[in-house]
Amino acid sequence: MSAALTTRQQIERTHHDRVASRERRDFYAWGALDIADAYACSLIDSPQGKVILDLGCGRGAHTVRFAQSGAHVAAIDLSRGMVTMTQQRAITAGVGDRVAVQQMSAESLGFADATFDYVFGHSVLHHTDLSVTRREVWRVLKPGGRAVFLEPLDHNPLLNLFRRLTPWRRTPTEKPLRLSDLYFFTEPFAHSSHCEFYLLALGAFVFVPLQRRALFQRALRLLNVVDQKVFRQVPALRRYAWVTVLELRR
Repeated sequence: MSAALTTRQQIERTHHDRVASRERRDFYAWGALDIADAYACSLIDSPQGKVILDLGCGRGAHTVRFAQSGAHVAAIDLSRGMVTMTQQRAITAGVGDRVAVQQMSAESLGFADATFDYVFGHSVLHHTDLSVTRREVWRVLKPGGRAVFLEPLDHNPLLNLFRRLTPWRRTPTEKPLRLSDLYFFTEPFAHSSHCEFYLLALGAFVFVPLQRRALFQRALRLLNVVDQKVFRQVPALRRYAWVTVLELRR
C-alpha cells in the first residue's frame, strides 16, 4: 500500500490480519447472515462479463462467487492476510484468471473513474470514514452502475449490549450504522433503497450456546419470514434489525 495508514486503519489491519489466521467456528460459520447475504448477492443480478469491485473482500467468498458467475473481479482488502486468503481461494476454485487481488484501503481506491459496473461490500462500510468511502465508491462506479452493501445497524439496545459484552469480537474503531449514516451515504447517488433483516429472528440465537446448529438454522429461516411480514406492517421496526442491505445506483 502506497498511502500512509491512519491510526484507525492500522488498528483495523492488525485485527483483520489476526482474524485471517484463525478458522471461523462461531455463529457466522453456522450461516447466521446467509439470508441477508443471499439477498445482497441477488442484487448483483447480471454479473456475466461485468467488472465488479469486491470492497473489503475478507476471505474471498464473494470474490469467488462473482468470478464463477462470469464476472471479472477486483478484490481489495486492508489486511494482507485476507488478501492472501482470497488469492489462494480464487486459484483453488479455478478462477484465478478472473480475479485481481490487491491490498488497498476502501478510502483510497487506486482505480480510474468509472471503472466498475458493480461495487459490493460485506460488513465493510462501518469500518471506514463514510464521507471518504462514499466519494470513492461513487467515483469508481460507471454511470448507471450499482453498489450493494450489507452492514450492521446500531439501533437495537440488546444488540448493543451484546457488542459491549464481547469487545474481542470486533475492533474498537468500527461503528455499526444508524439510519442517518445510511441516508448520508446515499446522498450523491441517483437512487437508493435498503432492506433490513433479523429482528425476531435474533431469537434463534438461543440455540447457539446449546450447540444446536440445525435448530438454529431452522429457527432463523422461519423467523425471518415473520420478520419480513412485521417490517411490511410496521416499517418503524426496521431500524431495530441486526443488518441492512443497501443498494445504490449512480
